[in-house]
Amino acid sequence: MAMQMQYHQITHLLEKMVLRLLDDKNGEVQNLAVKCLGPLVNKVKEPQVEIIVDTLCVNMVSTNEQLRDISSIGLKTVISELPQVSKPLAPNVCQLITGKLSAAIEKEDVSVQLEALDIMADLLSRFGEFLVPYHDTILKALIPQLGSSRQAVRKRTIVALSHLLILCNNIAYNKVILHLIEGLEKRQDSGSIRTYIQCLASICRQAGHRLSPHIDKVMFLLKQYSQSENDDELREFCLQACEAFVYRCPDSVGPHIPM
Repeated sequence: MAMQMQYHQITHLLEKMVLRLLDDKNGEVQNLAVKCLGPLVNKVKEPQVEIIVDTLCVNMVSTNEQLRDISSIGLKTVISELPQVSKPLAPNVCQLITGKLSAAIEKEDVSVQLEALDIMADLLSRFGEFLVPYHDTILKALIPQLGSSRQAVRKRTIVALSHLLILCNNIAYNKVILHLIEGLEKRQDSGSIRTYIQCLASICRQAGHRLSPHIDKVMFLLKQYSQSENDDELREFCLQACEAFVYRCPDSVGPHIPM
């Protein structure tokens, strides 16, 4: 018992020291502190891991750019090191982090958005099953970012959405697909159109069979956009999307391919 208490005290001290060093003025010290986070989350008790994650989430939206950047790296490190089979630790961390990441994605600061989108994609990729209860919250944050004026934000949103739609229910899945189809029907600016087409292709690659009920409508729209004579990039995206549909939904897309 005495040994256990001593071990707990030591790990608690280490946790506090490492988190404090993330805000050190020396960049090298910060980098070394981040490297310690990986081994540390596998040694400390669950409440301490939750403290680490919570602190990193708070720091990630700090006005201190250096602290914000290093904390984002730290959060990615923790997510990559967190055991996927650890219950209840992994679900608890997912519950703790999802709301904060969703709020960060909705912020106007593009650098915060980009980091939060990256981390959300990592979280969905590694712990997708634990995030199912929070899909509505995540989608509320992600879908508006498809209309961002920043291409990098749109691209990272596509990655996160593609991971989420693997496990989401049919209502959520269809909500996203219909949003993309409606965007294509409205014939918005070329940047938005490219984003919607790329998103459909990416979703199809991840969860292709679920797109089958929408293929007829999507192919009709792609045929129209593929005939654009003044936008080679748009035509290329249409071809890439068709390739994904043929590979993942061959039966549904078959009638649209001339023999």
